Amino acid sequence: MHDGVVAPGWTAVRDAFAETLELDRGEGASLCITVDGRTVVDLWGGADPLSGSPFARDSVTIAFSVSKGVAAIALLQLVDRGLVDLDAPVATYWPEFAASGKGAITVREVVSHRAGLPVIELDPLTRVVDWELATSTLAAQAPQYDTTRFFAYHALSFGFLVGEIVRRVSGLPFADYVQQHIAGPLRLDLWVGQPASAEPQYLPSITDDVDAAPAVPVPEAPGICRAVALSAVQLLPLFRRVDGVLGSEPFNRPEFRAASIPAGNVVTNARSVARMYAACLNEVDGVRLVSEGLIAEAARDQAAGIRKPACRASDPWATGVPQVWGLGFEISNYENPMLGEGSFGHSGMGGRLGFAQLGSGVSFGYVSQRMLYPPAGSLDPRSSLILAAISEVLGA
Repeated sequence: MHDGVVAPGWTAVRDAFAETLELDRGEGASLCITVDGRTVVDLWGGADPLSGSPFARDSVTIAFSVSKGVAAIALLQLVDRGLVDLDAPVATYWPEFAASGKGAITVREVVSHRAGLPVIELDPLTRVVDWELATSTLAAQAPQYDTTRFFAYHALSFGFLVGEIVRRVSGLPFADYVQQHIAGPLRLDLWVGQPASAEPQYLPSITDDVDAAPAVPVPEAPGICRAVALSAVQLLPLFRRVDGVLGSEPFNRPEFRAASIPAGNVVTNARSVARMYAACLNEVDGVRLVSEGLIAEAARDQAAGIRKPACRASDPWATGVPQVWGLGFEISNYENPMLGEGSFGHSGMGGRLGFAQLGSGVSFGYVSQRMLYPPAGSLDPRSSLILAAISEVLGA
């Protein structure tokens, strides 16, 4: 069962969304698509499997790394205003970051995951709810591998690295910056630090039991493969159920969602994500978030041909192929094609996705309660269904 509106000619996308709800066993989700700022699909449906509450028009859940797109936009706004130079050392704005041989690392390198700091040296990682502790820890750390040779996704550290630059330059806590310069002007249900007033809108994200998953081997030798493995393993405490109870995971707890964790705890829905990306392409109700020239640069590859390491032969995508990455955004690639060339945005763990595409004018948001983990080498079946239907409508 779903509700919402669909413009003429977009019924194939509505049907695809209905199919995804069946794949999710009727659990809650939302989908929104705009073209040149005009909403053509705005759908929501399903219900929370724990409470039975319907996923309503204004329901929200945690969207994990969709947060990174928010952080990228925040930083790019400061670049647009002439307050941040992408090619300046991070230490220009955050002097403490120069410690341990990091004085030459630039803002551009940080925002394109080339800082060499995928692991935050905190144990347990649940302590990242303390902003000062997380950022001061990263500032003191040394790079964990040769950043000129290898690329590694900064799963959690990215947000604190980018977010602290935003905080230092703007003078605002990151959560306040987002509300004043992104969510507020566009009237979005979107928070990186969810207020208590939004608690009635929140429905939990539903994930598999991490304790039942195969263990990730961590190499003993320091270097890129150890850093990549540790950056994944250290996330596990955030996903571990309390006494085995579904929905009790730390990431679902109010205290985690109230913290500001710009790489992974945005709370939102599809409509807000799509509207945010629409405002990166055009004015939306008089608001444009990033200038045309800068968003075009942000959608170009910044990874400089640096390779993703071949750490596990069983991973069909970890074959030492060159990585592609924009300015904080994923751009169309073998792991997240979106709508192809010109697409920029960010996926979130378990199947969330937000992006826009230069040229077509499309912006997209998909947020679900159910988290899926497709086998390595395959894509989320839900977004694949929806994106195929969009391509059909667009005649691509």
